[in-house]
Amino acid sequence: MKTVSRAVIGLALAMGVGLPLAVAPAMAAKEKKEKPAAPKAWQLSKEFRAAYVAADAAVKANAPDAVTKIEAAEATVKNADEKYIAGTLRLTLGQSTKNTKLQQEGIVAMIASGSAAPADAPKLNMAAGQLAYQAGNYTDAKTYLAEAIRLGNPGVDAHLLLAEANFKTGTTLDGLTALDAAVKSEVAAGRKAPPEWYGRAAAMAYKAKMPGETAKWTREQVRAYPTPENWRSALVIYRDSAALDSQTLIDLFRLMHDTKALAGERDFFEYASLAITGALPGEAKTVIEEGFASGAVNKTSRAVAERLTDANNKIPTDKASVVNDEKRAPAAVDGRLAANTGSAYLAYGDYAKAIDLFRLAQKKGGIDADVVNTRLGIALSRAGQKDAARSAFQAVTGAARKEVAQFWLLWLDQAPAA
Repeated sequence: MKTVSRAVIGLALAMGVGLPLAVAPAMAAKEKKEKPAAPKAWQLSKEFRAAYVAADAAVKANAPDAVTKIEAAEATVKNADEKYIAGTLRLTLGQSTKNTKLQQEGIVAMIASGSAAPADAPKLNMAAGQLAYQAGNYTDAKTYLAEAIRLGNPGVDAHLLLAEANFKTGTTLDGLTALDAAVKSEVAAGRKAPPEWYGRAAAMAYKAKMPGETAKWTREQVRAYPTPENWRSALVIYRDSAALDSQTLIDLFRLMHDTKALAGERDFFEYASLAITGALPGEAKTVIEEGFASGAVNKTSRAVAERLTDANNKIPTDKASVVNDEKRAPAAVDGRLAANTGSAYLAYGDYAKAIDLFRLAQKKGGIDADVVNTRLGIALSRAGQKDAARSAFQAVTGAARKEVAQFWLLWLDQAPAA
């Protein structure tokens, strides 16, 4: 077997088009020019060299029998180098004829040979992954794209396409992991990931009924793009994806209120209705009146007017009861009365009394610690005690409430000073 230089057989041309023309543009702009590696020798038999020369001439001429000549060269292949070079023939013909099937066959042969230069292996796998994805072969696409990343493909395109291939095959968590890698790559480069990436991740998590992941991605979008619109989108998506009980839901509505994410009569009506049902008429009244003042709620709405009347009718008795319960709470056998009274004062906006009663409830015990910590955090946040609020929210451990607490923690990082 004779040793032939890479330069002699003109393989530089084939390696220069390591990415097919059909998919190269998206990557070319992002890749730094690499210094060419020192020439290496190829191990080629005399029989293969003769078949290669004939096939190469047919490929360059786009001859009708080009594929036949390539197959003849492939029939003489006896080692990895020859398999690689035969693959370049299919790749080159596929490029010139815009035949993506031939391109893919050529690249796959080049990869399978094991003879690709280390600098070219990530590009070849990336190209194979892109072509497999375009052809709808998502499982193959995942294999090649993951290998491109493992071999050091530096761009985000591989992560993004790997995410989409996983979404296509129903492996949503793997897709989210790939998207997370893309986001981190952008951040590491000093850039913000586009908002669409977060939206895509949240949408796929929501579709897959993964409320925890849905919450995570909507929070990340708000962290990167903290607008009232994004806060609303994040909280509504999470609300709709998680099976929240009414007590947890009202704490989510409180956050929608503080982030100015309440929008439209439906939001205000649902919030007020939860408050009425939860024996918090003062909060219902406040919410409805704020909706009127902002113009979000039509003052002629019969349903809203009924809620407001109901709240107004209940407030006098409720306030008297709250004052009485505050007096009784220290002598109660456990902290439940203090917790409920703290919730009432939170609803009326008396955050100092709410804080004292929630702390009394914690001291006496016998309470739902996650509920109390959430509401203590809300009262502290609204009172401007951010550090103490952060500690309260961080103490929340229950699955659904922990997600709500995480949203509140994010708001603490963004909220203006009280």
